[in-house]
Amino acid sequence: MSLLGMNRFSISVFVAAAAFFCVSPPVFAAGQATIFLSPPAQEVIEGSTFNVSIYIDTHKTSINTMELGISFPPNLLQMMSPSGGKSLIQIWLEPPSYSNTVGSARFVGIIPNGITTQSGLITTISFKALKSGQATIGIAPSSKILANDGLGTQMKTEFGRAVYTITPQPPAGVRVFSDTHPFESHWYSNKNAVIGWDQDRDVTDFSFLLDDKPSTIPDDVPDLRMTSILYVNLGEGLRYFHIKARKQNVWGATTHFLLRIDSLPPAGFEPHIEVLNDRVFHRALVTFFTTDSLSGMDHYEVAVIDKTESPNISPIFVQAESPFQLPDLPNHALRIIVRAVDGAGNVRDASLDVDVSASLTPFAKTISFVQHNLISFLAFALLLILFFVLLHYLIGHHIYRRMKEVLHLLHHADEVHRIEQEWHDEDANSKP
Repeated sequence: MSLLGMNRFSISVFVAAAAFFCVSPPVFAAGQATIFLSPPAQEVIEGSTFNVSIYIDTHKTSINTMELGISFPPNLLQMMSPSGGKSLIQIWLEPPSYSNTVGSARFVGIIPNGITTQSGLITTISFKALKSGQATIGIAPSSKILANDGLGTQMKTEFGRAVYTITPQPPAGVRVFSDTHPFESHWYSNKNAVIGWDQDRDVTDFSFLLDDKPSTIPDDVPDLRMTSILYVNLGEGLRYFHIKARKQNVWGATTHFLLRIDSLPPAGFEPHIEVLNDRVFHRALVTFFTTDSLSGMDHYEVAVIDKTESPNISPIFVQAESPFQLPDLPNHALRIIVRAVDGAGNVRDASLDVDVSASLTPFAKTISFVQHNLISFLAFALLLILFFVLLHYLIGHHIYRRMKEVLHLLHHADEVHRIEQEWHDEDANSKP
């Protein structure tokens, strides 16, 4: 900008400001301006925020200066931010200010070269709705619009207003729970469901129902005033509990709670056995399979009972998968119980009596007999070896001792014979 331009701009600002703040009686121009708010009416929810835009229509008259006052009820509305951003005002003579205590805001600015507009944006203000009621936002009668005529003539101005109806905050979705069916993702065999829900402050009524549709919205007719209900003998499959609350005569969002019910056991089935033989080893495999139309299969359990044992002994089940390899038991007369468990905990048992030995080859039977009696064979052999060692020890030492005694006696007999012979010789020699 040239020096001349800067001087003209400064003079314009000075003249506008001087005219604006002059305390002499105003001189009104022939033109007229209209200030209006958008939207002029709106329904907002308690606790929400919304924007109000303020526009001006100069009715083909150029303006260059304005002082704008805003009034609002501070008990119903709270101003969040008096935007000084996008605006036809090019220079703010003072920063936009507001008071949530009084319920007012003030905007003062100029347009150096003037402007003619039908809907010029002055500012956009954000409000928060504090509580239910009817809030009116208006332009203060003390607001001024000056014409761009070099004299700072105050224009006749029509000030609009906007009315906002603040409705109570609708209740949030009701918190639903169940002691009998606590997890919506789990299946349960219990056909009787106890359902409860929380009652927030200021909630006066509930509307609820149970059906097989996931998105049903209850009607606006209040049901009995209670916070739990018992449903008896519910059908198989999926059931949905729908409930909403009314607070300050406003119905809230609907909560949907899912019940999964499966009281039927898995489908019937029969286990099968297959014996695999080779030259040395053999294996017995039990195969099984069934289905469940609602909750699906969760797992299988298998128990193996030795039929030679007492029937009063309770079987021990272990979780297993098909095919299941039977343990190598000494007795081949067995009862196999396969238990199928579905996702809701329902069970179905199927049993199979087998004699594994009937499917074995003679050689496999011999190997099996040796395998099951190997410890006995080893114990017998060890005892036999110990017996022979002991026998060898006892007999060996006894014979050796007897032989020493015999040799000693023989040696002693020879000595006695020699002595006797000497005695005899001496007797013979001593005779005349």
